[in-house]
Amino acid sequence: MHFEGDNYYIIRLDFKFYQLYIIWIGNEVDEVLVNDDLKVIAFKTEVGLLRYWNDHIRGSNTEVTDYNIYKIQQWITNPYPQFDYDVFLNLWNLFTDISESTKLKFIGDVKDEIRDEVYDKLFNASNGYWANEPNPVFDDTEIDILNKVMQNGLDLLLNNISIAENEIILP
Repeated sequence: MHFEGDNYYIIRLDFKFYQLYIIWIGNEVDEVLVNDDLKVIAFKTEVGLLRYWNDHIRGSNTEVTDYNIYKIQQWITNPYPQFDYDVFLNLWNLFTDISESTKLKFIGDVKDEIRDEVYDKLFNASNGYWANEPNPVFDDTEIDILNKVMQNGLDLLLNNISIAENEIILP
């Protein structure tokens, strides 16, 4: 099975002491590449991913985008109000895409007044977006919600990943 188009992108999940590589798919509904069991296909090395990419993906977007998972892992153990808004927003959006791909619930997608306020603050504070409030202040309740959302997203990722051993995975 081959995929064509430039809507495939390589993501490196950086856990600080090791990395995994996944493929993100940008469509009307964004997703990540999953196997038949709806597990996120991950590669241990960039070389392994590129071997798969060259065999099965007909796209030119081979630039790698980093997602610093370790920053979320560190923050979850000791949440504080100052953090890298871009990292959190990007991971929140990635967790949404993983949820869509795995067909599992992500609490970050459940609409709620406080949850929406937290997401809006992250969005407004992130680079590349023009915002009225580029330096938001998160109160204790919002930090608690953000912690729960990030923990749930991290669990969603880690509990639903399948490491491609010999890169013989066909989606």
